[in-house]
Amino acid sequence: MDSFLDTAYPLGHLTVAVIELVILIFAYPFFRISNNWAMIVLPLVLVSTIYDNVILWSGKFIGEGEDLLLTLSQIRYLLHYAIVPLFIVVAIELAYSSGARWANKVVRVLSWLLAFGLAAFDIAKNFVGLELVSETFAGVLRYVPTEPSIPIVTILVNIFVLLVAIGIWIRRKNWSWLFVGAIIALVGNALPSQQLGTLPGSASECVLALSLLLTQYHFEDDLEEEKPFTPIYPEGWNYKEYSGYQIFWKEEKPQNEPAYTIYQTGSHKDGDFVRIYVPEHPYQENGKFKVITYLHGFALCLPQFYEDHLKQLVQQGYYVFFPDYQESDYPDFTTEENQERPTFRYWLIRVGVLLIKFILRGEIKKKDFRKLAERKSRFEGLRLASSSVLFIGVTSIFYLFNREFGKNLIRMITTVIESLRNSPEEWLEFSIDSTVIAWEKLCEYSRQEQKQELDLSQKEIDFYVFGHSLGGLLALSWSYCINKKSDEKFQKFQPKQVITGDPAPNTAMGIPKLALVILGFLGFRFATQKMDIKDTGKELNVPVGILHGNDDKIVKPTQWVKPPLSQQKGSFFAIASTEKKIYFSLSNKKEKLRANHNQSVTDTTYYGDGFMANFGGAKDDPNAYNYQYIWPALNAIVTNKVQANQLDNNNGFELQDFQVVDEPN
Repeated sequence: MDSFLDTAYPLGHLTVAVIELVILIFAYPFFRISNNWAMIVLPLVLVSTIYDNVILWSGKFIGEGEDLLLTLSQIRYLLHYAIVPLFIVVAIELAYSSGARWANKVVRVLSWLLAFGLAAFDIAKNFVGLELVSETFAGVLRYVPTEPSIPIVTILVNIFVLLVAIGIWIRRKNWSWLFVGAIIALVGNALPSQQLGTLPGSASECVLALSLLLTQYHFEDDLEEEKPFTPIYPEGWNYKEYSGYQIFWKEEKPQNEPAYTIYQTGSHKDGDFVRIYVPEHPYQENGKFKVITYLHGFALCLPQFYEDHLKQLVQQGYYVFFPDYQESDYPDFTTEENQERPTFRYWLIRVGVLLIKFILRGEIKKKDFRKLAERKSRFEGLRLASSSVLFIGVTSIFYLFNREFGKNLIRMITTVIESLRNSPEEWLEFSIDSTVIAWEKLCEYSRQEQKQELDLSQKEIDFYVFGHSLGGLLALSWSYCINKKSDEKFQKFQPKQVITGDPAPNTAMGIPKLALVILGFLGFRFATQKMDIKDTGKELNVPVGILHGNDDKIVKPTQWVKPPLSQQKGSFFAIASTEKKIYFSLSNKKEKLRANHNQSVTDTTYYGDGFMANFGGAKDDPNAYNYQYIWPALNAIVTNKVQANQLDNNNGFELQDFQVVDEPN
């Protein structure tokens, strides 16, 4: 038994120190942003207790009789006497935050004076003239006073914190954490260290510090939620609340070009971002408007990545919907002032905040454009937080030899990592639902606030889906998902034709293999509940066009077609439609054109050329693949000039700088 205690007690102190260090690391960002100056006490307490436990653990390694251990022990006692009374300040500040009337400004100021007074008293009474002798208990070598005394100040402080905790529990009936922490601390510090050692007291102080931190975070988080929504948007945008939605809008009237309006609702962080491009003079064919849902590639959730194409489409007179189907950390407005890049430190801060939230609440309410209140369990949240850190760590090790690529890959994956808890089919369902709801709201707005002749609710539509990369797979799977919906309002959004740019045949394609392996190991549903055209393509019975690049290294052409085409091998032949065709653009070295994965993309400057050159191709603006291949093909299909399976240089394509062939070479 003694040998077990001799091992357990030193390791116990080390464990407490590590736990407190973790709390300090994750809580540090909160200390920085907290509006409560008294919260600076908590990191001081944590630093002090970490030091205390490290010295108690390392005593036997330093050795008895060494001046170093004696000096370190003296500092340990000094820190204890000086800092413990500061718990009074924190307790009164928490009482103030909970709404206690007695915790007024005068009392809050006096709390600092009282804390400093008790600290001075404890130092004068117990530290000045302190004589220490070595003592070993359960494997812990420490220095203790030659004349032990009852820790009166420590006990009084714990009793005071307990009384405040009871008051908080009464006022905030759903909050008992501080009471539990104060009880544990009171009992732990009251236990005689001569008989039971220092571990119970050290562990109880750790619990008290954690309960104080969580309580303050709880109060500040509640205050944050109670604040009225204050929209922040750049110059040129406007804001309004309409039909229960917070809408941002901006009118665009480019010189010598058709005017249009951009509407935007939701946010990337809440997972309900949708941008709608509305033409001033809609294109009509046989009395029908043209509506397009544009689905982005994996983690390319910003309209910025496809902005030039989106503008080109709306200026043709089409209604364009761009939903961010992945919950992401992208800024809602990509101006230089608010373009926040998710670095390792940034994500570590978010993990800490998320971890605290899950500890506090057990669940997080998530806003949803579909008005479905999703709740994430405590286990799910903790798994996400730990998995995020693990992913960052492992990826960083693997990419030590390519730092720029590794850094940006981490940024890209962690920006959307929360969305990876959902399956690709759930992403597609959101894209469908958000398109339907957004169109209904647009119709309602036009009926109530626009001229009667622009009442969209009275108009029929021709609907089309375009998608790039992973969004291309979702576009090809649109019918598979929408056929499961019984409500008639969804049926008008059955696509007339589907066209895609460099689509992935399944969700394993287009994602770096290392990232996919790690995500699968961590149990993310994106990686474990895969979507495959072999399953979803059987429901696709409309004309289909796939615009691929012959030199695509992310989704290799042979994943779709294995030459020769006549043998019908490859994922392309899983599509049920008999009116389908796949096209392969060729590179042109003379014109510095490479038929790679990002032919559809128009701007990759968000991540920089170094990373995107390895992730499908870097672009600062559209190039010939946009102007001659992707854009005219989609436009020709929407205007019914040609079917998606009948494109050529006379019908759809406007090829001048490169060639397009029917099978890869």
